[in-house]
Amino acid sequence: MPLTKRKIDFIKTLINLYERHKKPVHYVDVANTMGISKWTAYDVLNDLEKLGYVKREYYINDDKVLGRSILVYTPDDSAYELINKNCTQEWNAMKELLINTIKKNDESKVIDNFLNENKDALKPLKFCAYVLTTLLLKIKTLDVATLDNVKNSVLMIGSETSVIFFVGIVIGILINYHLKNESQKILDKINVFHQYVKELSSGDKILLTNFLKESLLYI
Repeated sequence: MPLTKRKIDFIKTLINLYERHKKPVHYVDVANTMGISKWTAYDVLNDLEKLGYVKREYYINDDKVLGRSILVYTPDDSAYELINKNCTQEWNAMKELLINTIKKNDESKVIDNFLNENKDALKPLKFCAYVLTTLLLKIKTLDVATLDNVKNSVLMIGSETSVIFFVGIVIGILINYHLKNESQKILDKINVFHQYVKELSSGDKILLTNFLKESLLYI
């Protein structure tokens, strides 16, 4: 039985619900979250159980009706291992794409699409990386002395706060220079960026910080 992208999405959804509510997840909740029928969710979760990625449990409903039990699911350790591996591969592929965009100084397609799409189209870590890439590409047009000041200031901090510091200092510079026409779109993204950074796990914050410091080498 192949492990398709759809099944991986089911595993991600189950893990997110399990971690959010700290209890086993009913298949109806998975269905509602994914916008599918409860029977589809039930069938796919049963397939994932056969593959060893989820476990089923039965518990008595809160109404205490005799013999009335509810079928729920929990993610197995192998599910976490799979998703961690999958997320690492996705991050590395995206990071390579964005760094190559910075190297080539080609913002036309990647950044224009990002600035015009809905914030919900990207996950928080990916969204934040796109914000940093947008700002990095914008400041590549500045003079060498200004660029050196930005890079040295960020690298001196050497912690996760360097990301917030970088965004703040670059926005200030760009507004004073030549971004009058685009500044509102970027500022709208920055507001979401600050919200998302707070929600990132400590591991994702480290990934984002390392991405910024690596990217600074190419401007």
